[in-house]
Amino acid sequence: MAVSREDMREIVEECDKRYRSKDDCDEISGAIEKKLANDNTRFAVLEYQQKVNNWLTTAIAGGIVALLIKIFVGGGA
Repeated sequence: MAVSREDMREIVEECDKRYRSKDDCDEISGAIEKKLANDNTRFAVLEYQQKVNNWLTTAIAGGIVALLIKIFVGGGA
């Protein structure tokens, strides 16, 4: 029994309902890659801000510790 054009049309329609074409996949993956690239730049900015924050916190904590050591060891005024 040979496969007719109508049978092939039905098979293609069923496949189109179930599976995506390569072009559709390329569009979807392109959109996802754009979002990931934007997230990478945001993470870089957040990382830089966190480093600055860590340095400021360390400097402030170091100053407080030095002041406490001076008060308790070196005398008051």
